[in-house]
Amino acid sequence: MKFSTYVLFFLLFGVVADVTLALTLLRDAPLWCKLVIAIPTLVALVCLPLMALGKVYTDAIRIFSWSIFIFEFPKFLIALNGLFLPPYVAVGIGAAVSAFFITYIFYVSRRLIVKEHKLEFEELPDGFDGLRICHISDLHLGSIGHKSKLVWHIVDTVQSLRPEIILFTGDLVSYESREADAYRPALERLEAPMGIWSIFGNHDFLLHGPHRDEARTKDMEKLEAFEKDLGWNVLRNRTAFLERGSDRIALIGVDNVSRNPYFQKTGGKNLETAMEGVPEGIFKLLLSHDSTHWRMEVLPGTDINLTLSGHTHGLKYKLTGLNAKHWRLHESGGIYREGARVLHVSPGLGSGFAFRLGGYPEIDLITITKT
Repeated sequence: MKFSTYVLFFLLFGVVADVTLALTLLRDAPLWCKLVIAIPTLVALVCLPLMALGKVYTDAIRIFSWSIFIFEFPKFLIALNGLFLPPYVAVGIGAAVSAFFITYIFYVSRRLIVKEHKLEFEELPDGFDGLRICHISDLHLGSIGHKSKLVWHIVDTVQSLRPEIILFTGDLVSYESREADAYRPALERLEAPMGIWSIFGNHDFLLHGPHRDEARTKDMEKLEAFEKDLGWNVLRNRTAFLERGSDRIALIGVDNVSRNPYFQKTGGKNLETAMEGVPEGIFKLLLSHDSTHWRMEVLPGTDINLTLSGHTHGLKYKLTGLNAKHWRLHESGGIYREGARVLHVSPGLGSGFAFRLGGYPEIDLITITKT
């Protein structure tokens, strides 16, 4: 999200709402009451220069998000509805919206769930029959904070499932590589017999953060080094071959590819590059962050059997970019099939903001079998 959008939120939901309330519903209230109402706006104002200067950027966005959604937007609704409705109705609407966001921030976004899926493939080699895959995505560690028990709970839950392989489909962080530093001890505990494999999502390119040009590139390199230090196998537009017994399959990983032009800087011929040298007829499993890639390129241009994606956060729409036709996400969460081809979209675990709107954070255990 551009900085100008945050400024617009501040002016509309903060300044305009406070002025309107002071001149209408609170016109006869004492000055201290009007000042108390304006405290969240002051908090948001303090966050703006911190964001603009890149200082404690991720923390500033998280606090700004809390201020906007818990206080500022509800105040705006009270001010707006107060022009037409009785005061008690307007206040009730604002309080209900505030309660909604509080519930999402402090309950929904932290209530981890596990879903299990069984997928059958005729082309799967006998040696991989029954392979247990843990699919996780979109941790967005900066949105969770520095000391959240949720990350430890996620790790403990993944390990309790005893997967043979862990596949992470991108967006470890939201804005800066340092978001992950506090959670190194937790993430180091992740392990699986066939390893942990990861790709980069759109946020891992740090396009939404405070860094530009060379600084952004260096921070991306730091993020990739962080994952490798954890023992993760990072697939940047390349293929690895997994062996089980005498059989093998191709595990393909691409940097974020999307039909939304907003993310074109991360796209290109990533899939073509990644599949160089992959033999025909071998079972292929693709890690591609953005689920729109499946219909855009994977289905029409390849014979990939199983694709794992994330990015959606469980939402059917992501209001990204200027063209509304790119907002809809046809495959937003769960299992999708086209003939023998399968896509699984993880709703993910975190969000770019300080909370999730797409439902509970989710871990998926996928068992693939041979028909």
